[in-house]
Amino acid sequence: MRWIVLVLFAVAAGACGGPKVPVHNGYKSEKAKPWKKPKSLALDDKGEAKADGELSYADMRRAKWYAVDLPSTGELSIKLEITPPGEAVNDEFDLAYEVLDPGFRVIGKSDLEDEDAHEVQKAKTLLDLSPGRYLIHLYLQGRMDTAEYVVRVAFKATKPADIKSDFPAQVEFVPPLPMVALNDDTPAKYKPQPPRPPRPPRPPGDPKKPDKPEKKETVSARIVGMSIVTGGVQILVGRGTASGASNGMKASLKGISGAFEIGSCSETTCRATITGATADQVKAAGGSVVLTP
Repeated sequence: MRWIVLVLFAVAAGACGGPKVPVHNGYKSEKAKPWKKPKSLALDDKGEAKADGELSYADMRRAKWYAVDLPSTGELSIKLEITPPGEAVNDEFDLAYEVLDPGFRVIGKSDLEDEDAHEVQKAKTLLDLSPGRYLIHLYLQGRMDTAEYVVRVAFKATKPADIKSDFPAQVEFVPPLPMVALNDDTPAKYKPQPPRPPRPPRPPGDPKKPDKPEKKETVSARIVGMSIVTGGVQILVGRGTASGASNGMKASLKGISGAFEIGSCSETTCRATITGATADQVKAAGGSVVLTP
């Protein structure tokens, strides 16, 4: 019904000699999709760009689309200067615009519903924008409207100092590093044991003989470090003086009852906590321990 009223109004206005009111939608085609081919605003070295033009609803030039590509996170400022029609401007004229993000969501606008309606100079700054392509849509809101305009955009990248960080809240504490002897404590005459040769395969039909239990061999090793801990004394055993020393072996000290498990073995040392002992008792042991599997 609305378009019928507009047609009748246009016919009546023409019969009276008044201006003809356009009855089309302001575009050259009802299937036009100008937002798919916007004019690109190339930012210069200062991050600025400018474009101008004119719009006429009656001439089917109701709207204009621009695109600006943001290279990084930052803020985008838009300034619009409007030259209204040459005739006396009434309170209904307004050149509107809207800004769309890369997902085609409106993130900023100015039309008859906003406070800056009817202004000939409009400005807006959008903060914390992500990199990507943003669209600027200029359009007339009245069927009898025409206008000239100048649009300016300026991009300002966000400085690294402006980015809030919670460092070092998310960083885990570094575990204590193993103690390393200042000098290599490997004996000069130490020779690593050669690897055990592989066992030859059993002849076919020969029943497998039960393996003999291996004898537990004891190994002597030197104490290369010592520190007082809760409940006793922690010692460092040099692996270079005890071939085959590994986690889980038992350490025995002369004059101290009990066997103590070693662990935290690195390439050079193993640790053991001698509970219930004092530093003097450990020193009295002669600076060595006996390791058993």
